[in-house]
Amino acid sequence: MSWESSLLIYFSGTGNTKMAAEVVAEATADELVDLGAKYKVGDFDLAVKQGDALGIAFPVYRWSTPRIVDEFFRKARFVTDDGNPYKPGYVYAIDIYGYFPGSEIAFLESIISKRFGFAFDVTFEIPSVANCIYVSNPPNPTKQAEENAREEAAARRVANQIANRELVREGRGTPLGRLLSKMTGTQSKLRSTKQFHVETDKCTSCGTCMRICPTNTISMHGGHPLWTGDNCTECLACIHRCPEGAMEYGFISKGRRRYVNPILKEGS
Repeated sequence: MSWESSLLIYFSGTGNTKMAAEVVAEATADELVDLGAKYKVGDFDLAVKQGDALGIAFPVYRWSTPRIVDEFFRKARFVTDDGNPYKPGYVYAIDIYGYFPGSEIAFLESIISKRFGFAFDVTFEIPSVANCIYVSNPPNPTKQAEENAREEAAARRVANQIANRELVREGRGTPLGRLLSKMTGTQSKLRSTKQFHVETDKCTSCGTCMRICPTNTISMHGGHPLWTGDNCTECLACIHRCPEGAMEYGFISKGRRRYVNPILKEGS
């Protein structure tokens, strides 16, 4: 195992958080760590050096953290260069929200503090494209482009603040968001997969959905995806990133736009 520089750990379903993380990493030279990719293969080790910075970037789901982010940090192990408990020099968190933020940063901070004994030095909130397809229809392409540009500009501002090691606490949410977080920021966050289904006449059996599912909730049966288990984090990547638009969430997603941040290639 080689010892790397400061880490920026991110989770992204449709690409918004990935885009913000890459903008930040470009300014800070932090090493990007794809939390979803590590979770998928059961790898929870993080190689760090004492005193290095640590960043965590994640999307807001239901005014809380994605379940996969909670579970990753409950299992994560910081492997230090000297074998002692990790003591980072500068810790920051960035949440990427589509509608409005709540208390999700505080929720994650409680997990981090309890497990590892340190808290966030700085926190940020960055607006992005709302794409929870069972809540609302994602915006049209023109609006998407405008909101992508707004997110990138905000990410560059945040990147400069992090690079300069500024000490700010932006991640406080809105009054309504904090109220909703009291109901959604629970420990289990079990997500039913009963609403997910595939339109078999559109499905080409490409396996993209199974390949990109970070929790291994999707498997292929008879050439088509099947959602099983209770580990789904409800990132909705399977719906938005299906090359054929064959995935649906009950009847509510029918006819609604799909959304993928331009940083992700279609079907990737």
